[in-house]
Amino acid sequence: MPNVSHDTLHGFLPGRPKALNRALDLLGLGIPPGVTTETLPTDASGAPKMFTRSMDSVLRVVRPDGLDPFILLVEAQSGIEAKKETSWPYYVAYLRDRYKLEVVLLVLCVDAATAAWAARPLRTGLGRPTQVTVPHVLGPANVPRVSRIQDASTDLDFAAFCLWIHTNDPDIGGILTVMGEALAQNSDREARDDLAGLIEDGLGSEHARKIWRNLMETLFTPRRGTIVGDARLAGQEEGREEGREEGRAAGKAEQLLRLMERRGFPVTEEIRQRVITCTDMPLLDLWFDRAIDATTLDEIFARPSATDRVPAPAQSPDHTAVPGQESRNPGPSVT
Repeated sequence: MPNVSHDTLHGFLPGRPKALNRALDLLGLGIPPGVTTETLPTDASGAPKMFTRSMDSVLRVVRPDGLDPFILLVEAQSGIEAKKETSWPYYVAYLRDRYKLEVVLLVLCVDAATAAWAARPLRTGLGRPTQVTVPHVLGPANVPRVSRIQDASTDLDFAAFCLWIHTNDPDIGGILTVMGEALAQNSDREARDDLAGLIEDGLGSEHARKIWRNLMETLFTPRRGTIVGDARLAGQEEGREEGREEGRAAGKAEQLLRLMERRGFPVTEEIRQRVITCTDMPLLDLWFDRAIDATTLDEIFARPSATDRVPAPAQSPDHTAVPGQESRNPGPSVT
């Protein structure tokens, strides 16, 4: 479903040919560097009175080697949507008929399960298929995980794209730190501030956004006079202490998840969401301490008892550790 992170993901590459070229290289299409692009309409309704059919991003890509241009349809997927199994073949057929050029369907996925689903050939027909649509997919398995500052600095745009693809990585804090350090070295402050804002927009996880905001406050002060810079500075001045608390909670949540994974606990998506959405630092500390020696998830997430050392703030009316925390952060049953 369209949202800020979805729109940023599919809309980022079209305006950055160099990063787009590197993304196309990952598909093995043999397209040399130096492509130019033209943004095309995304309305595929076909007739004025039909219901709206809207594609994500559509580009006419001109090759530097003199071969025919092609149409690139870029779709961003944060999850599995059965309706795309019929809409994608329609989009490809529509674009092929309208522009009389070859069409490449590129699907961008931020998790492995969605990427595996999106890569399946889509066939229709009886006996021999009448039409077969085979999407190209970029996801965590084939997009590099930028883990060195010098690699990120070489191409900040491509590094930002890779970062979004790996937004659900267990070590997202480390990936964000590398990107932040590389971005802080950029001498073009206006470009740096704008990209910092775009990176935050493209992160699909609130947990990752909190880490990124904390990094930006630590690494550099955005330049006044830009929309992104002024907004960020205003937010820092109005909620600096709140931001620090959120950053500390996000960091502790990340440490807890890594500890649980290292100890072999089955960290399901429900467990992950329960941990990263918890903003109660004393409760996170309690879970972390338990995870050091616990043998089951039940032991980690059991309700605090009278013998547990939970500081007073976690038991106050605003931060009730037992019933309040459970209602704010519904998680899997751990009976």
